[in-house]
Amino acid sequence: MSPDELVYLGILAASIPIGFLFRYPSPPVKQGAALLLGLSITIATCQVHALHSLVTVLGTWIIIKSSWR
Repeated sequence: MSPDELVYLGILAASIPIGFLFRYPSPPVKQGAALLLGLSITIATCQVHALHSLVTVLGTWIIIKSSWR
């Protein structure tokens, strides 16, 4: 297996026990923990290319907030 495949497999394997831990906290805690976990996984796997994802998310957020609906 290539190193990229091993990293992907490790993230998938770690997601299962983390999912069980997400059942217990309150919704705001779950949201914050999911945000931190997602950002850390993105930064760990994509390094500098994560900046594109961040800009895309911020752009989408701005579009949603400026929508008249």
